[in-house]
Amino acid sequence: MAFDRRHLKEVQPGVRWMPSRAHLFGAIVLALGLALAGCAMIASSRRAMVPVHTYELAKGQEGEWHAIGGNWQFGDNIVESKHSDDRGAKLVTGSKLWANYTLTADLRFDSDRGDIGLILRSQDEENGIDAYNGYYVGLRLDGGTLIIGRSNFGWVEARPVPLPGGVSAHEWYRMRVTAYGCRIGAYVQNLSTLQKAYVAFEERNCAKTGRIGLRAVDVTGAWRNIHISPATLGDYLELQRNTESVERPVVLSGPPWWTPWHIAELFVGTLALALLLQLLYYRFQQWKSETIMQERQRLAHDIHDTMAQNFAGLGYHIQGIRSALLRGGMAEPQHLADQLSVTYQLIRRCHSEASETISMLGAGPASDREDLLKVLADSARKIAGQGILVVPHATGSPQPLSLRVADALQHIGKEAIANALTHSGLSQLDITVHYQPRRVEVLIEDNGRGFDYGPQSQGFGILGMLKRARDVRGTLQISSRIGKGTAVRVVVELHPLRWDRTLLSRLWSGGSASLSGSATA
Repeated sequence: MAFDRRHLKEVQPGVRWMPSRAHLFGAIVLALGLALAGCAMIASSRRAMVPVHTYELAKGQEGEWHAIGGNWQFGDNIVESKHSDDRGAKLVTGSKLWANYTLTADLRFDSDRGDIGLILRSQDEENGIDAYNGYYVGLRLDGGTLIIGRSNFGWVEARPVPLPGGVSAHEWYRMRVTAYGCRIGAYVQNLSTLQKAYVAFEERNCAKTGRIGLRAVDVTGAWRNIHISPATLGDYLELQRNTESVERPVVLSGPPWWTPWHIAELFVGTLALALLLQLLYYRFQQWKSETIMQERQRLAHDIHDTMAQNFAGLGYHIQGIRSALLRGGMAEPQHLADQLSVTYQLIRRCHSEASETISMLGAGPASDREDLLKVLADSARKIAGQGILVVPHATGSPQPLSLRVADALQHIGKEAIANALTHSGLSQLDITVHYQPRRVEVLIEDNGRGFDYGPQSQGFGILGMLKRARDVRGTLQISSRIGKGTAVRVVVELHPLRWDRTLLSRLWSGGSASLSGSATA
């Protein structure tokens, strides 16, 4: 039966979307995450910026440096490492995030053995000769060579480069080291003879960032004019052009991961994960209990709105019959029979609704429930009998509906069918169920006499249908014109339950929110 949908009037007013607590919580978390990430990036960029700086080595400036072993003394713009039994004394400064820089210093041997030099890109420093992760460029007194190597709690050294004229004690040597990317280049010059030596090497898996420092191995020595500045690729290439070849040493693997510190980190992380899982389990149980309680409350409201009210009406009607009998107002048997017939119909209605509720609660999985169109059509034929043509229509692919949505659509459809059969004087009733990927629509149309629909004509039946549609966040539309019949249309949007949003909502609210994601408008 064709019907002009332009005259449909939506009973439920337009509902504007409002953000839920889960949405607000997610937005707050996202905003805080972006803010923290921005602050971290700004802080990292600031800390990673290599300054142009010449270090003061006078007394009182020791706080800028951190000594790891050895005996270090500051004074007269010179820092000295006094000879001790502590091999591999280190003195470091700067940031772990410094990457590309050039380090310059003057060095002097004050004893007749050992080697002294500069550390760059150093991290994880500990006591011990090679107990750090970084690079070392130095002078070796025995053999008079410029050396460069990688320390990663083990030592790998490139081929030493002899310094013309050798290396002597009590002479000042100027050393310049440039680190850019995975390229390290250096030169050293005797400030008395001006003789130079160059060295360069590259690594595939290099240490990319780290502090600077001084290092002495079994020697008494001195440093002065320590200066750092940012480096470019050109600074490295300037040094590399003066070398005969570029060394590419094979770097040994670092220390085992199972250090006491890492074991402590693993323990703390495991404990935190266990506490988080316990919290999630507690929230899940609380959420489950709240959901059960809210479903019980919903069922209680449904029973109160249907069977309880019907029983109250039945009791009131029986009390009226009793009062009339006592007053002698029902002397005629026909009058008494009519009243008892009404009472019987009320009893049948209560029994029918109780049976439907019990059947719905005992329904199996969604795939095993009766088809919605078949339920509505059978209900219409049962009430109308053979005098009215019931025409069912189905479009789209039937989808399994949740218990709550199926219950609401069945009650709304049956109420619309009962109203049409009772009041419209129809000869044909069309029942259409239209399935779409994310919505289901039920349309009940009749060719009866129609009525002038308006807010004043909303009885308890229409208000009940509106409430059930609102409970599943659907929309209810009723259209009727005199002589043109009536159409009742209910649409419910079907969205799968978003577990991530629901879980965030439960964690934020402590499990107090109800499950409502199975059918939303």
